[in-house]
Amino acid sequence: MADKETVVSFLQGVIKRFEEFCSHFNFPETVEKRNWDCVLGPLDVYTSKGPVFEKASLIYCDLTIKTPHVLAEKLGQTGSTAEALVVEMNLFPVNPCVPKGYLELRANITDTIAFAGGTDIFPYFNRDDDIGFFANGIKELCAQHGQDYDGLRQARVNFFQSKYRKGNVGSHAGIYSFHLADKDFPFFQSLADTFFPLYSQIVNKRTAEVFTEHDVEHKLKLHGAWAEWILLEDSGTKYGLDQGIPADALLGAILPPKATFE
Repeated sequence: MADKETVVSFLQGVIKRFEEFCSHFNFPETVEKRNWDCVLGPLDVYTSKGPVFEKASLIYCDLTIKTPHVLAEKLGQTGSTAEALVVEMNLFPVNPCVPKGYLELRANITDTIAFAGGTDIFPYFNRDDDIGFFANGIKELCAQHGQDYDGLRQARVNFFQSKYRKGNVGSHAGIYSFHLADKDFPFFQSLADTFFPLYSQIVNKRTAEVFTEHDVEHKLKLHGAWAEWILLEDSGTKYGLDQGIPADALLGAILPPKATFE
């Protein structure tokens, strides 16, 4: 069984891998770190801006919050508090031929530990080979751990939809789970172990491709749709802000660096 010390050690390892990822792709730029000590607890935001990623960001939180409603119902702990350990990563590429990358890992600790999170890629153009490659890697991950890929993918589809734009948010090649039991910790760990090599292969494949100013304009429009969904429709973002997470920390970590709204 996992304990808090083990989970914290794992998430700190993910942060280190993020820094190594940024050092590799955004060399020679460094990763900047900012700290907040908000009413709920400490949080850190790591940001890298360089030749491959115009913004690569990671937010790490260790907060005491009201147990999220969905989780409280599953655990029968309505009205309780939880310690929320969260890593969320958003990777916005310079080249629109490279899809945006996303990884989220959450651990909610009450008298037990429940995990949540997922991953996906957000192509700016229809790239069936990239989507298929990423999906196959996640399918293999699920098969190795006895997880239902189709069910976890559908959970992502159901949540990451825009009611205003009537479309997907992301490729939905990836997965999401709102509740993984303590016994699923190895699968939770493997989400990060799988994401980094899969996404790195796609970045290596696409980052040298030629793109036009029109392609960049298209990317910025999709960034606008992404920002719109975060600000208007994402219940997790609203919940975090309502709980007291500083807007400049949370939104600064997850919003794109530039966007066009229309």
